[in-house]
Amino acid sequence: MDKDSGSGSKSNSSASGSCDTEPQPSGNESAGQVVQSAGVVSAFTMLSRVLGLVRDMVIAQAFGATAAADAFFVAFKVPNFMRRLFAEGAFAQAFIPVLSEYKAEHPKDVVRLLVSRVAGSLGLGLV
Repeated sequence: MDKDSGSGSKSNSSASGSCDTEPQPSGNESAGQVVQSAGVVSAFTMLSRVLGLVRDMVIAQAFGATAAADAFFVAFKVPNFMRRLFAEGAFAQAFIPVLSEYKAEHPKDVVRLLVSRVAGSLGLGLV
């Protein structure tokens, strides 16, 4: 009985006293880092919003409320949509797991059909 309890306490102490792991920050350090990171993100978000306002003011000054301004905004709809869809990861997070599953379970022609239908749907979504 003593051997079992001794070996159990020995394994617990070696697991918790491992020298291989770095010391974990205390709760206050971790919370401080989160607050600091949130502050940085908030500051850059605010800067982005202010620069967007400046951009809109410059465009309004240059074009006014004309057909040229409308054409300018329409011309940027497609690239902005593509950036949001692909670069910001929304499409990848949703589609890549499905594509991987299809590649594992279906032949290449079925995978190509899926990709072409998704691409066609995205094209229709742009219109």
